[in-house]
Formats: sequence, C-alpha cells, structure tokens
Amino acid sequence: MRKMAKFWLGTFLFVAAAALFAPFVPNYGEAATKTMAFAYQTGGIWGMGYDYLGRPIAAQLMQGGQQLLLASLATALFSQGLGMAIGLWLSTKPPIEKGVSLLLDALLILPMTVVALVAYSSAGSSLYATIPITTMLSIPFTSRYYRANAQPLLQTAFVEQAQVAGEAMPKIMIREVVPILMRSIRTDLGQAFITAMYLLTTVSFLGAGTEEVGFLWSTMVAKNLPGLGLNPWATTAPILAIIAITVPLNLFIDAVEED
Repeated sequence: MRKMAKFWLGTFLFVAAAALFAPFVPNYGEAATKTMAFAYQTGGIWGMGYDYLGRPIAAQLMQGGQQLLLASLATALFSQGLGMAIGLWLSTKPPIEKGVSLLLDALLILPMTVVALVAYSSAGSSLYATIPITTMLSIPFTSRYYRANAQPLLQTAFVEQAQVAGEAMPKIMIREVVPILMRSIRTDLGQAFITAMYLLTTVSFLGAGTEEVGFLWSTMVAKNLPGLGLNPWATTAPILAIIAITVPLNLFIDAVEED
C-alpha cells in the first residue's frame, strides 16, 4: 500500500474514531443541551460560539457524528453483503438471471431519497429506520456489480476443476471466487459507506424539523442556517466534520485503485 493510501486511511480512521467515541467524553454531552448564551453568540468552547438556542456548538459537534457513522456503516455492510450474495448467486443461475434482474431493476423506479425520508420522518427522525429501505433499494446496483465481476471467474480452470471434484457451488464461491474479488469488495464497500453517509446526511437535513432529536451534524446545519452571518461556525463546523469523514476515505479509495 502506498504512503498516500496509508495517510488517507489513517486520517479517516482517526476522524471516525473521534466521531464514535466523542459522545462518551464527560461533561460535553450535558453541556450540549444547556443554553449558556444568546443565540448565535461567538466565543465559548473552542471559540465556536453558540447555536440558535444559545447552546455551545463544540459540545454539539462531539455528539453529532456517532449516529451518522454507525447508520452509514450498517447501511454499507448490509447493502454490500446482501447485494454480493444475490449477485454471486445469480452468476451461477443463467436460466433465471434475466428474470430476477428484471424484478430487481423494478426497484429503481422508487426514488431512494424520498422513500428514505418518509421512513426517517415516520420513525421519529431515526436514521436507523432508513437502513432497511436503503439496503433494499441498493440491491439492483450491488448485485449487478458483483454478478458482472463473478461471471468471468466461473469460466476459469480452477473453478471448473473444483466443480469436477464435486464441490458445492457455495463452497467454491467462498473459497475460490470471493478471495479474488476482495479488492473490488473493499473498494465498493468504501464507496457504499460514502454514498450512505451522503444519503443519510441529505435525509436528516431535509427532515430536520422543530423536534429536538439529538445533534446530527446535518440537522445542525439545517437549523443554524438562519444565523450563518452571526456565527458561521454553527453551520460550517458540522459541514467540515462531514467533509473530514468522507473525503479522506474517498481519497484512500482513489489511491488504492491507482496501485
């Protein structure tokens, strides 16, 4: 792995770890809910000032990434796992491949963002409620990707030899095909995480209402936009946090693909 790939991977892991464990830092969680100043006043913790209710932005920032991170990771893992399983299975079933693919492609008519937004709002602004929706609607893409990657490998000599030896196809897939696809799996999993992060960020931004449901970075942006001129940190800090957790991973994937 090249130095730049290691650098970007390390950066992503550092930011992800910070987002995951920051809510457990003592006192900051309680401070995030307290009105300590006038709306959009500057100063305060780390100089980031206060939000539209006079609560410290820095304390909120430490609370707002964990749920986004976990929901995006779960979405990526479930969508990739299920999509890969279906794609590999379809690659071994030419007689029914077109029919099943046609049924899966019917899911593409459903607008993912709109459906996920409905699930998010209906479940009381829960990002975790969007996971089944985004997983199901991503299957046409992920299954097609893995099916296309697996089909050429099924014509290779080592797979044919394993079939002649009487080994079951699932065992052949796990032992012979999946290891060869690991590079593609890692790349697509990273892209799936980034896509999930952007989707969940968009959904929670659009679904941000008057109800307080925690301090997601995206809802912080939505609720503090009116005060952009008074305290820019209230809006730009969560935006920079989202960039910090997605861009390094994207650059890591690019660096790995160039190897």
